[in-house]
Amino acid sequence: MNQLTEQNDVCLLSITSRKMDRIMGILTQRFAPFNQLSSERLSEVINLVRFIEMRSGEIFQIRGGKDHDYLFVLEGHLEMVRDGEIRSLAPPEGERGHPTILAKGGSFTTLMARDDVIICHAERQVLDHLISWDMVTRDMKEASSEVRTRMEQVRNSLVFRRLPWESVEAAFERMKTISVKAGDEVVKQGEEGDAFYIITAGRAEVWQRGMLDDTPMKIAEIGEGDAFGCEALISGKTRNETVRMLEDGSVLTLGKEDFNWLISKQMIKAVNAKVAQTMLETGYQVIDVRSPEEFEYGRLPNAQLIPLFELRQRMSELDPKQRYIIYCHSGSRSSVAALRLTQAGFDVQTLEGGFREWPYETVE
Repeated sequence: MNQLTEQNDVCLLSITSRKMDRIMGILTQRFAPFNQLSSERLSEVINLVRFIEMRSGEIFQIRGGKDHDYLFVLEGHLEMVRDGEIRSLAPPEGERGHPTILAKGGSFTTLMARDDVIICHAERQVLDHLISWDMVTRDMKEASSEVRTRMEQVRNSLVFRRLPWESVEAAFERMKTISVKAGDEVVKQGEEGDAFYIITAGRAEVWQRGMLDDTPMKIAEIGEGDAFGCEALISGKTRNETVRMLEDGSVLTLGKEDFNWLISKQMIKAVNAKVAQTMLETGYQVIDVRSPEEFEYGRLPNAQLIPLFELRQRMSELDPKQRYIIYCHSGSRSSVAALRLTQAGFDVQTLEGGFREWPYETVE
């Protein structure tokens, strides 16, 4: 008997377009939630789920993810072995089928094909996101086509993935599109911050002058879906970097007041010292975003120093799977750092009152 063991990055089906059309027809006509999605969302499904083809007698193993993922049987019969129990799976007999729920947390589920089989494996979080986005856009029927277009352009930006849907809708209604040319400086270091930006077309480079060396240095390149300009809005200080377009493009802009109300308050999570102390005892790591001089004067135990002005270029030092508590002297710089890290997908909290109000042990 042939065996095929899944390694998380298993090959997707090598399917002809005609065969794929038939498979997608089965999926979208007979299974929830696919039969509830709009045509725009359905066009994305093929790139967000994976199809697995098994021949009669083959064995396949699927490793569970962070959530209870879904398994849809499109054609054929198979048996699922999990925790010593065997369950027979087959396509739905009626017009409406439901998925099989897979185990989560890294445990394996074994599938044994009794005849030729085609199955679909979908991450639950991905489907939840598609459904939620569909609901938002459908509820915005009264909105202009320009607003809906803007939403489609940057909907996968991490900024909006982490916002409540009502905030997403309100933000897009207030955002404006600005055309930019190659060489334009959208924001300039030292200027007052009055808006938040997301690139919808084109690429840009980020330049920054250091605290001691006034020579500008290129620290990053950013492109479609990337956000910038939040630091000055949160800290109330001047821009700490220059963003210059590398090519013609466009950006979405959101004014300071709307940004503070719709985005920053939603994305920055703060905890008091007592809660933070408990979190540090249960696996959170602590990052100090002050200057090296402040760090030497006094710091929290086991703190890692990453000054705010170095955070963008040192972000690769951090583990996306680790949870962090960020602090500065009073809370302003840590809020900027937390928003930047949250936008990049990290799980972070800020320390209320910062180092200034930390009542527990410190290192000097």
